[in-house]
Amino acid sequence: MLQTPAQRTRAILAVALGAAIIGLAPVGMRFSELGPQATAFWRFAFAIPMLALIALVLKAPASSTRDTRLLVVAGACFALDMALWHAALGLTTVANATLFSNMTPILAAAAGWLLFKERIGKGWLLGAGIAVVGAALMSLSRAQEGQGTFTGDALGMASAVWYAAYLLVLRGVRDRVGAAVAMLTTTAAAMVCAAIATVVMGEPFVITHMTLQGWLVLIFLGVFVHTFGQGLIAYGLGQLPITLSTVLLWVQPVSAAVWGWLLFSEGLSAAGILGAVLILAGVFVVQRERR
Repeated sequence: MLQTPAQRTRAILAVALGAAIIGLAPVGMRFSELGPQATAFWRFAFAIPMLALIALVLKAPASSTRDTRLLVVAGACFALDMALWHAALGLTTVANATLFSNMTPILAAAAGWLLFKERIGKGWLLGAGIAVVGAALMSLSRAQEGQGTFTGDALGMASAVWYAAYLLVLRGVRDRVGAAVAMLTTTAAAMVCAAIATVVMGEPFVITHMTLQGWLVLIFLGVFVHTFGQGLIAYGLGQLPITLSTVLLWVQPVSAAVWGWLLFSEGLSAAGILGAVLILAGVFVVQRERR
């Protein structure tokens, strides 16, 4: 864990920035010319060269056999999260799909308390409670507008379970393995799982009329969104209690809602805006309580 306030601040900013970057993922998915599973495959595939280069430049030591196996499990969990989340994007709004998939902090905090004996204090409960109310307001504001479906929202919620599993396994390994190697291994495992999902769902890996824009979207998802977004989150996970780092991920649905509004005219009502404010306020309360 962190030893100085400066290190803690850097880790908090890394996770928050990573979450904001990940908020661009549903935008890339909407612009992709391929199916959801094939899009996930290329996202991982284009991230691997960048992650390998980062690991090489940093001269990161290889992980042990045991930790490598754990990272492969984490990568499989992340691939399942992505598969369910991508399916949700086709059935509900950008904000709802991202929002429901980000119920992860509640699941992760409970698991962190059980597995890592991390304290859940009154400040965390207050902040998380405020954020949950904000999340509910955002969701209700979209439902009142007739956007999204129950199935899409349920798939988004199911993806949260697998994302929490990914984060918990990654958190347990990060004490021994650097972020670069952890990201490279989990991404490679996730790519294999995504390839299997693509075949099972009968999606083509490439289409004949694929445009330059289509390829640029996939490169953007891999090189920028995955490498830097998830990479910053992986870095922070090794420096912060999971009860704090996962709550910071609630920046993601706010970021997704903003991009959904700007690019897809998925406007937020007054209740939705209030919900976004409450989410950010809850995150602020939680990170203040951990000082």
